[in-house]
Parts: sequence; structure tokens; C-alpha cells
Amino acid sequence: MAHSLSFSPRNSNRSVYQRLTNLNWFMILLLVMVAGIGCAMLYSVAGGQWDPWASRQAIRFGVAFILMLTIAVTSLRFWMAFSYPAYFIGLLMLVAVEFVGSTGMGGMRWLDLGVIRVQPSELMKVAVIMALARYYHGVSLEDAKKLSSMVMPLLLIMLPGILIIRQPDLGTTILLVAGGISIIFMSGMKSWVFWLGGLAGLASIPIG
Repeated sequence: MAHSLSFSPRNSNRSVYQRLTNLNWFMILLLVMVAGIGCAMLYSVAGGQWDPWASRQAIRFGVAFILMLTIAVTSLRFWMAFSYPAYFIGLLMLVAVEFVGSTGMGGMRWLDLGVIRVQPSELMKVAVIMALARYYHGVSLEDAKKLSSMVMPLLLIMLPGILIIRQPDLGTTILLVAGGISIIFMSGMKSWVFWLGGLAGLASIPIG
């Protein structure tokens, strides 16, 4: 592992066009086909009308599709540098939900930005993985196996986890924690730590 931002991914010097051509377009085609089938079903359910569901779904997919491609062709150096800021922005948004959040689906999980409603917990699932990847990029393989190296990653996972479970949103909390623990596991931490943690988790279920 490196100890700075001066890593050199293989595609760091490629042009945007080269990165686009290097994408898995077969997988992207499958994604577009699934989205198309979904829009067709909504069109059919509405009695052959684009409104009120099919048109909205198509617009959302179009925006998300462009966003996906933009992220895919953006240099890894940018995402490396943006990892910690993204985490703290997401954490601030979760704190904001506590005070000015909107209620939906049985919990206070949304931020109304006027133009769009955002669920910070969904963004946080990605931000936690980015922050953990950034952290382990600066830790040697030997240090990553030490118990002391888990302190910061566990804090990065627990802080948003506590805020999300308060909304309450157990499902998203479980996914966020599972994603974070997976990164710790892949860092090379000893397996007995996870066995012990799993047993402790099972033992705490009745209390929970």
C-alpha cells in the first residue's frame, strides 16, 4: 500500500474517450434493457400513458445513467482526494436530518433541498467505503493486521451507523456496517477477529 496520494492507477493517463471505450458496454446494455423493461411495465400499468410513472422513471434513469458514466470516466486520483470530504459532507447531512429532516416511509430520513429530496443514508453507504479505502491506502499491510488499525475504521463506520439507526432505518444500517466490515476484512485483518465479533453480535441479539 502507498502512503500518499501519489499512486498511479493504470488508467490515470487515459483520455475520457479511452476510458469510455474501456467500460463494460455489454453490462451497460443489460442495465439499459432492464430499465427499459421497467419503463414499459409502468407505461402499461398506466393504461398506455407515460404519466404519471413511466416518464418520471425514464427521467430518473437518464439522469442516473449520465451520472454513472461521469463517475466511471473520472480519474481515480479525484475520488482518492474526495474520499474524506465526501464522508464528512455525508455525516453533516445525516446530522442535518436530525434537525430539519423530512419524514417518509416511517422514519425521518430525507433532506428536502427544494429541487430534490435526498436520503443521506444512501449516499453514506458509498462514502463510508470510499473513506475506508482511502484510510487503508495509507496503511502498510503489516499495520493493517494490527488491532490498533481498526480503531479509525470502526469510528468511520459507527458514527453514521448510529445516526442512521436513530432515523430509524435498520436495513440501511445493516448494509452500511456490512460494507464497512467487508473493507476491513479485505485489508488483511486476522479472521479470528471477525469470528469473535460475529459471536458477540449473535449474543447481543436478545438484548437488541
